[in-house]
Amino acid sequence: VATAATAAAAAAADCTLPTTLEQRQFTNLSDPLYAPDNPNAGRMVQVSFGASGYTLAILGTDLQLHGIYRYTRLAPHTAEIEMTEAHPAGAARYTLLLTCQSDRQGRFIYTQHDGPIAPRQRQNSGHWTLQP
Repeated sequence: VATAATAAAAAAADCTLPTTLEQRQFTNLSDPLYAPDNPNAGRMVQVSFGASGYTLAILGTDLQLHGIYRYTRLAPHTAEIEMTEAHPAGAARYTLLLTCQSDRQGRFIYTQHDGPIAPRQRQNSGHWTLQP
């Protein structure tokens, strides 16, 4: 008997994350439930990747942040992006763990290891969409 979890795992196995992020663009939406460890709840960002750097635009604001990244595909349907961002208040270091639900969208877990906005270490999740 298949459960919802096994059905979701089977669906995830049928999708593939890109082998590189160079010249790719994601739109990410943080989960909307505010919590003290999710001060950016409901925020939508657009991330444009180059060879080793990226630009993150916080949609609905004029703020654009720049940083460097390292992308590692851990399995066809799972990847990790290690990011270091030049935030105006100080550098932020975080990772995004990506899982796909289709070849163009899925879920992410955001883990901030250090950053200028409290709390300095935090974790939240959301949805990503890969632009065509």
